[in-house]
Amino acid sequence: MSAPSPKPTCLKVFPENIPELLTSLPQWVTWRAVWQDDRGKWTKVPHQPDGRKAKSTDPATWAEFGECLEAYQVRGFDGIGFVFTEEAGIIGVDLDKCVAEDGTIDEWALEAVHRFNSFTELSPSGTGLHIYVRGDIPMTGTKRGHVEIYRQSRFFTVTGRLLEVRCGHD
Repeated sequence: MSAPSPKPTCLKVFPENIPELLTSLPQWVTWRAVWQDDRGKWTKVPHQPDGRKAKSTDPATWAEFGECLEAYQVRGFDGIGFVFTEEAGIIGVDLDKCVAEDGTIDEWALEAVHRFNSFTELSPSGTGLHIYVRGDIPMTGTKRGHVEIYRQSRFFTVTGRLLEVRCGHD
């Protein structure tokens, strides 16, 4: 059993920047950062607005955007999250560890952002990006290196913190 590292600081949620394409769907959760001894790291655990645990595979545990936003603002959750479903036709692309402290974005991540040309936000840690795009992929999800892509049975933490592209590679 290892001692937990300090709880990660999470970027504040900017709900006004989250597109209606997402906010209009009833597939939202709140989340809390929870230490996992067996993995030696923090993880994001989905919850219902009332505090009970949620599941990314159980629509009965999801809520409307407004309910989750209010729970985040009033009940001390670490953030809100959007659950992907095949029916919604929205794909989530998670680019990990691609944003430097000064805001500079790795070239490989910038290429993905430009290729998808869709709503892109900073992850709660500020070191990654989430891209939301209409489409489909032939599998539930996949992970390769610092890139994860999902169409169902997963949730992304949502910040509404719009991407500001800074190409600082001289």
